[in-house]
Amino acid sequence: MREDARTVKHSPVPYSPLGERGRYMAEDYVSVVNDIISVCKDAEQGFRGAAGAVKNPTLQNIFEQYAEQRAGFARQLQQALAESGNEPEKPSGAAGKVHSAWITLKGVLTGHSEHQILIEAERGEDHSLNTYQDALSTTLPPAIRTLVDNQFTQVQQAHNRIRNLRDTTDREPVPSR
Repeated sequence: MREDARTVKHSPVPYSPLGERGRYMAEDYVSVVNDIISVCKDAEQGFRGAAGAVKNPTLQNIFEQYAEQRAGFARQLQQALAESGNEPEKPSGAAGKVHSAWITLKGVLTGHSEHQILIEAERGEDHSLNTYQDALSTTLPPAIRTLVDNQFTQVQQAHNRIRNLRDTTDREPVPSR
């Protein structure tokens, strides 16, 4: 095995990032990009749930903006894969729908506590950041790497904003039932 060979996530097979003709091997990076697309769709659903779980119109707006941002990220990545001659998967966003339902339930159970909803939103952003970091640790074609890196920066900014909002909200006691 060559020193610079890597193992692709979900595959124990070592690979060279460049195929025989100097092209990136599709099966390697397409899977990584599809993981990010799936996380973006999940985040979109999670943010929609968060928007519905808070009563504060400012927070609702912030969450809706992030939901739209993640939908846009998924579309950009799908287009980039298509332009590179690869077929992007059609993620269901099922995990995001479950997280969205959990945030909605948590909102009801906590009396729509902004602090608790922001904690859940930050948890979702932690997962998004980890997925982007994993992707950036692999070999990606230059155009896709630039796109992923730009999106990663925006996800970091959203995470930091959500964390700061969380830190400025009251830690209301959870109502007893």
